[in-house]
Amino acid sequence: MKRSAEGFTLLEVMVAVAIMATVLVTLLGLNSRTMQDVTLAEHITAATMLAQGKMLDTIKSHAFAPVEEEGEYPAGENLTAYTWKRTITKLPLPNGSFINEIRVATLWQEGTRTEMVELVDYEF
Repeated sequence: MKRSAEGFTLLEVMVAVAIMATVLVTLLGLNSRTMQDVTLAEHITAATMLAQGKMLDTIKSHAFAPVEEEGEYPAGENLTAYTWKRTITKLPLPNGSFINEIRVATLWQEGTRTEMVELVDYEF
């Protein structure tokens, strides 16, 4: 028996639609994840720059008394999502002198979890 009509069968069309739907759902999921990754990268970059600024302020002040303090970045600069924490600790050296360990962390909320960028410097 010869087929006189050319074209696709219903089964072939349904398989093609199923494949296209699977690919489309996968691509939409990738796009959503990519946007989340971009947002996280932006927050990490901003937090690193804020922590560097706070570290420079600490080093310039030459106030290396042991301390643990935290605070918020200025609201006028649209940085209310970020907070900072600074810890200065005196570490003993084998020769009897001390070195100052300065830790500056910038924290922010990323969904339900707290993210953090921490910088560490050592000063005599």
